[in-house]
Amino acid sequence: MYLLTRSIPCLSFAATALLSFISPVHAEAEHPVKPLLWKVEGPGVEKPSYLFGTLHVGDKRVVTLHPDAEKAFKESGAVHTEAPLDMKSQIASMPLMMRGDGKKLDDVIGEELAKRVEKELKTINPDLDATPFQPMKTWMVAYTLPFLPEQMKGIKPLDMVLWERGAAEGKKTSGMQEIKDQVEGFNSLSDEEQTALLKSSLDYLEKDRAAGKDRMKAAADVYVTGDVKKINDLALESMTELSGGEDAPLMKKLMDSILTKRDGIMADYVEATLKKDPGTVHFFAAGAAHYAGKDGVPSLLEKKGYKVTLMQD
Repeated sequence: MYLLTRSIPCLSFAATALLSFISPVHAEAEHPVKPLLWKVEGPGVEKPSYLFGTLHVGDKRVVTLHPDAEKAFKESGAVHTEAPLDMKSQIASMPLMMRGDGKKLDDVIGEELAKRVEKELKTINPDLDATPFQPMKTWMVAYTLPFLPEQMKGIKPLDMVLWERGAAEGKKTSGMQEIKDQVEGFNSLSDEEQTALLKSSLDYLEKDRAAGKDRMKAAADVYVTGDVKKINDLALESMTELSGGEDAPLMKKLMDSILTKRDGIMADYVEATLKKDPGTVHFFAAGAAHYAGKDGVPSLLEKKGYKVTLMQD
């Protein structure tokens, strides 16, 4: 699910607040082979700005920026993440992820799936149970489960690291979208669709465990190659698996609502920001797959008349 959304960092942070956890990490302190950085230039832009592709985990290879990305970050006067990551915004977002209909999770997903959720939680940590999840919307539970083993390690993911660094260094910080825009696609799903998403999430978690596979590490392994095609392919593969197939109705719905629409919102935000503040170097950090797809944010900005260059080294 971490790649399914082409990233929705606020969700893992909000889940953290709801469950009193924080977020992920893995191991060795290297850095990506390529910077995952796009330079943006265009009419009226006094200084180049940058699009930076993130992965919402805290693997040290991920949070240690490539030297070119580090240089761009240091040059920037403003850091823009997908959504605002200050605590006030995160707390305010919680109602968007809670049921609000008087029902509990178990009431909606049925006894068999409820038992599987409970079993998954106990497998992650024997002290966990489904009680904190009962008020959550089903899609939020599906999103949260893959992150839990990493969240419980207490290490912050890349997006939050960038936000906090920016704030500490006196840079402007803001979100490219409102959190409601990030979750709108999930909230538009029917109870049946959300339940199907939860079932798929449990299916692959159980399958991965049986195979000894760590998806978070696998995602980081692909990310650190800096290969935008591999990153995009992995995002699509994850989405396809969770949606029930390439031609499944849920696949199209998710593509349209949480990917295509959000790419457009971010491209419009970048354009508006560059027009409003052309003299500042802006650092726009979003899930790498938002930038890696052929119809992603860089392509949309080029259609608006900007020159967008992928920096390879």
